[in-house]
Amino acid sequence: MRDRRQRDATGLAVVEGPRAVDGALASGATLEAVFARPELVDRYAPASTPDAHPDATRLGPGYPERIGAIHPVPADELDPLADAMNPQGVLAIARFADALLSDAVSAERVVVLEAVRDPGNAGAVVRSAVAAGFGAVIATEGTTDLWSPKALRGAAGLTFGPMVSRGHSTSEVLDALAHAGHLRVRAAPDGEVTLDDLPRSDRMTLVVGNEAHGPSDDAVASTDIAVAIPMQHPVDSLNVAVAAAVLMYAMRAQAENH
Repeated sequence: MRDRRQRDATGLAVVEGPRAVDGALASGATLEAVFARPELVDRYAPASTPDAHPDATRLGPGYPERIGAIHPVPADELDPLADAMNPQGVLAIARFADALLSDAVSAERVVVLEAVRDPGNAGAVVRSAVAAGFGAVIATEGTTDLWSPKALRGAAGLTFGPMVSRGHSTSEVLDALAHAGHLRVRAAPDGEVTLDDLPRSDRMTLVVGNEAHGPSDDAVASTDIAVAIPMQHPVDSLNVAVAAAVLMYAMRAQAENH
């Protein structure tokens, strides 16, 4: 019997705040419903002219067609439903789909989140991945839910753009990437190469480890190279999302120069 994790998974996610909802729309998401304070309803009303939305050019002329029902809700009723400590007056229900692992590893640039627990960090990694042109994000077992409200806020709603695959073991993911021809890279303070010496490859993957413990033994054993990020004393480490962004842009430069 085929493992259920190998099938496409679909579901509904809650997207909070105008920035994240805009990002979701810009990434091609379909919103089943939008709940907004009355003064913010016109921002998403399908009948609005393009000029009614400050980001209409970025979202594209067809964005209203990807919005379902729009419900005005008073702030005192809507805000208590929000996950954020400081609600911003907009909640949207968006449809998402997880990609097959076999499809995700076909991307030229991939980032793997291995047991990254903080949803804000995970979302920030996804946002940087989109900015750096990475085509897929793979979350191993133990990683926070990339479709949670906090992770989506951290990603500014952009998680709907790349292929997202979740729930696989580290060894399964890294083996699949190896078979797909990826150079598998991890960050390490004692890495054998620096950013300037990062090898070039048509397909490259960055493995981002747990915030407290770093990459697992499986990740260390199954990655091809460890890369050190130069840091001035007394700094000896970077936030996982910051380190991931630095490395992904280095890998993007390798792709452009290859």
